[in-house]
Amino acid sequence: MIGIYQKVGKMQAWDLFLKEMEREIGLETAKKWLYSLKVADFDACNLYLEAKDAFQVMWFEEHVRKKANKHLVNNNRKQIKVHLSVKGLGKPKKAASKVKNIPPAFTLAFDELDPLFTFDHFIPSESNLLAHKLLFKTTNYDPISSQVVSNPSELASFNPIFLFGGKGTGKTHLLMATAHAINCSHKKALYVRSETFTVHVVSAIRAGEMSLFRQAYRSVDVLLIDDVHLFSKKWATQEELFHTFNALHLAGKQIILSANCAPQELQHIEPRLISRFEWGIVLPLNPLPKEDMRKVIQRKAKAFDTQLHPKVEEFLLEMFSSTTNSIAAALESLLMRHHLRMREQKKASAPITVQLAKHLLKDLIEKESLSALTPEKIIQIVAEYFGICKQDILSKNQKREYVVPRQLAMYFCRQKLKIPYTKLGAVFGRDHSTVISSIKTVQSQLDENNKEVIDQLNGITKILHK
Repeated sequence: MIGIYQKVGKMQAWDLFLKEMEREIGLETAKKWLYSLKVADFDACNLYLEAKDAFQVMWFEEHVRKKANKHLVNNNRKQIKVHLSVKGLGKPKKAASKVKNIPPAFTLAFDELDPLFTFDHFIPSESNLLAHKLLFKTTNYDPISSQVVSNPSELASFNPIFLFGGKGTGKTHLLMATAHAINCSHKKALYVRSETFTVHVVSAIRAGEMSLFRQAYRSVDVLLIDDVHLFSKKWATQEELFHTFNALHLAGKQIILSANCAPQELQHIEPRLISRFEWGIVLPLNPLPKEDMRKVIQRKAKAFDTQLHPKVEEFLLEMFSSTTNSIAAALESLLMRHHLRMREQKKASAPITVQLAKHLLKDLIEKESLSALTPEKIIQIVAEYFGICKQDILSKNQKREYVVPRQLAMYFCRQKLKIPYTKLGAVFGRDHSTVISSIKTVQSQLDENNKEVIDQLNGITKILHK
C-alpha cells in the first residue's frame, strides 16, 4: 500500500484508502467493517468517523488503525488522524482544545478520548460510587438518552475534584466519561495526560509560543488532567500548571485531576500545588470487589451480544485478577478473536468454553503470569524446584547443589524481568560481574545443548507460567 493523498473539496483520501483496504481484505469484509463507518466531519489533518457500535471500533483499532496512521495522508504528506466515536454518544467533535490561528510551526496534539470510556460503560460500585455520582452530577448526564440534558452544573464548592487510586480503579475511565459528556453540551472539556501536558510546556517554551499554550489550556470550561503524580521533579511543568490552575480557578472553570495517591502523599510536587489540589474535594477509588468485576464482564459481553458461561466468567476473574483493565482487555480480546474464528470457519456462532478461552487467550495468559513475577518469586520457585531453601540461593555457599540453582535464578531474573546487572547483584548480594558470569555460564550450557540444564529450565519455566 502506498501513501494516499487528500484532494481538495472532498475527503478523497479516505475513499482511496477504503479502496486499498478493499483489495487487501476483500469486498465483503470491507463493506461490513469499513464502508459502514459514517464520515461526520473532516479537515486537512483530521477525519471524524462514527461507528455503529463498540465492536466496530475495536475491529478498526485492531485491524486498520496502524495502516491508517501510515498511509492516510494529505497533499502535504501530513498524517490525517482518524477520530472514532460510537453512534449515539454524540457527534464526533473536533477537539475542543484545538487553538485557532496557530501557525503550522507550532501545534498542540492532544490525547484522544477512548470511545468506550463513557458513563454508559462504567460500573458504579461501593468503591467508586461517590466519585461517580459527583462527576455524573457535574455533567447533568442522562444515561437513558446518553446525552447531557442541560448545561453542566456549576460546582464551585468542589473545585478541583481530585481522584486517586491504584492502577485499574477507573480514574481514566471516569475522567474520559466526564469529558465525553461535557463535550456533548455547548461547553468545552479538555482531557490531557500528564505526559502530554509536559510535552506541550516544553514545546511551547522552545518555540517561544507560551501565549498560544496558555490560550489552548485556559479557553476551556473543564480541564481534566490524568496522572498528576507524574509531574514529580518536573519543575518547569509544575510552574506552568500552577499558573494554569490559578487562571481557570479564578475564572470559575472546573478542574478535575487524578493521581495514584492522595495529594499529601505526592512526591517532589511543589507544596503550593498540593495545597491547591486539596481546595475542593479529594476522593479515593478502590479496586472493584469480585462481584462487581463479574458485572464488568457481563456488561462488556452483553455489548457484543454474547452470553458467557459462569465458568468462563470465573476463569477470567481468576486468571486476570490484577486489575479491572486486565480483565476488560482479556474479555475484549476473547470476544474479538472468537468472532473472527467463527467468520473463518463460516459458522454463525458457537459457545465459548473455558478450554476455548484458554486457547484463544494463550498469549495474554502468559503475559499475565509474567507480569506477576518478581525476583523474590523467581528465587522462591527455583528453590522449591531444587528442594532447597530460598536462603541457600542467597547464601555465599559454593556447593554445586546451591551454585546451579543460584545461576538459574539469576538467568531467569535477567531473561524474564530484564533487571539490570547491578540491581540483580543487589538482590543476590553479589557484584554485577558475578551476575554476568553466572548468566553467561547458563547461556553457554544452553548453546552446548546441555540436556540437564535444558530440562531444568523447561521445568522451571512451566511453573513460572502457571
